[in-house]
Amino acid sequence: MKQRMWMLCLLLLLGVAVGNVGAQDMPQVVATTSIVSDVAQIVGGEFVDVTPLVPRDADAHAFILNPTDATHVADADMLLMVGAGYETFLGDLLDNLVGIDTQVVAVSEGIDILAYMDTHGHEGDLSTEDGHHAAEFIGVLGSPELDCTVGAQDHGVCDPHVWMNPRNVIIWANNIANAFSALAPEHTDSFRTKADAYISELEALDSELSDILAAIPQDQRKVVTNHEFLGYFAAAYDFEVIATVFPSASTLAELDPRSLIDLIDTVQSEHVKAIFAEVSGNPQVAEAVAQEAGIQVVTSLYSESLSEIDGPAATYLDFMRFNAHSIADALSG
Repeated sequence: MKQRMWMLCLLLLLGVAVGNVGAQDMPQVVATTSIVSDVAQIVGGEFVDVTPLVPRDADAHAFILNPTDATHVADADMLLMVGAGYETFLGDLLDNLVGIDTQVVAVSEGIDILAYMDTHGHEGDLSTEDGHHAAEFIGVLGSPELDCTVGAQDHGVCDPHVWMNPRNVIIWANNIANAFSALAPEHTDSFRTKADAYISELEALDSELSDILAAIPQDQRKVVTNHEFLGYFAAAYDFEVIATVFPSASTLAELDPRSLIDLIDTVQSEHVKAIFAEVSGNPQVAEAVAQEAGIQVVTSLYSESLSEIDGPAATYLDFMRFNAHSIADALSG
């Protein structure tokens, strides 16, 4: 009896050891944001271990990379990033990954990159080196005229908030499926099947958002945001971004008094009904502008990250639904 019990315990221990080895053998993927991580985990399923670098309910623009984070990235098999200059918080880390086995993938490859708007609602300086002015959108990620490549660190031209249009996340899903297939080719069929199923959900989400926003009259589809993050949303669902409180695609920009006065004038002359700020940012300036202009301010939108698991934007699908309902509620009255 004792010998049988000993053998049983040994088998159990071996089972645990084998299980741990299996977990360690699974490809380790770091995604720069919780939004990228959510999409990647859906596509990867049980065959890829995905963790976000910037935590949930955090502002990626204010995120500071620490040595533990850098080690986590360096130890990973793959780093998934938005690209288009979004990941300024990575600093020189990308250069240091050269020669290391970590593969770097920009999930936004192939997306038409829009230009950011300045505080007065005008397009930023999109002039190329040869003096030509850019078109309505900057171009596909990696355009030779403008630096929107994987390692680009400039928020000045490229608006990287591509996920605010579900059609762009369809491109993410395809890019991630291809990247995972190269990383673990034995699971290619699974990655493709999961990506296709998720793409169907994204297509349904796109239609659902259009229905939610249909309640907003055309003459009330004017928005002012805390920082430039709704450009792709506005282009997809026929809104006009009149102005932003902070003059860039980052929440860390500064606002001078003259621009603040101009912003209040713009809000009043354009009959804007609401200013939209993010739950992860500081809404104080937006609240002050809204109070001075006599309009409401909505401070509950999500822009840079998902909410905690028990929050209203725990997945990307919930994230977009929540934002659409919040915008419709504010502008449809």
